Amino acid sequence: MVGHRSSPRCGYCGQRGHAKNHCPEIKRLAEQGSENCKRILQAQKDAVKNRKCSYCHQTGHNKRSCQVKVADKVVFDKIIRDYHKEAEALLKAKGFTIGSLVRYSNRGLKEGDVLALVTEVSYNKRAPDWDWSNKRLEGYTEEERRSYNRYCAEAKDYKEGVNIKLESLTGTGLGYWGDSDKSFVDIDSLNIYEWINHRRLAYEVVS
Repeated sequence: MVGHRSSPRCGYCGQRGHAKNHCPEIKRLAEQGSENCKRILQAQKDAVKNRKCSYCHQTGHNKRSCQVKVADKVVFDKIIRDYHKEAEALLKAKGFTIGSLVRYSNRGLKEGDVLALVTEVSYNKRAPDWDWSNKRLEGYTEEERRSYNRYCAEAKDYKEGVNIKLESLTGTGLGYWGDSDKSFVDIDSLNIYEWINHRRLAYEVVS
């Protein structure tokens, strides 16, 4: 059963639909000269003025209304788009597209190489992996990098690295223990970055 939140009840006038901080009755009485209501309004203004944002650590607002966060997200979204665009191009250049046949080599398994199909390429909620960030973020300004890194701490629903989904043609052989028929592999493990050439080819497109 889905729960429903009841509307707030004002601690001043007792009506539902608003909290004391937004009570129209307090404002109305203050305009009519009520000293008590004037003090309440002033206390509310002082509380807002002294409020400290947990995002930018400045006073006068909270995280929900933080304009620094809004600006940082613009930069974050731009870098995410750049990353996805380059990741897509590199994956296609190396042949990692839906329907590609991939040979997976795991030296720790006695069964030998495994053939698998690429069944999915996932970009949704995927942020740059370490290798891309370490290399490509150098091309952005210091302020852009600061904004991006600051917002990354807030983007808890994002995971690192575009990934592909592999499905074994033999029904097993994938994953750390080689006992899975499906496996998600992040782009950092596919050895597709041109500036990195020291890794062995654990995943190789054969068709």
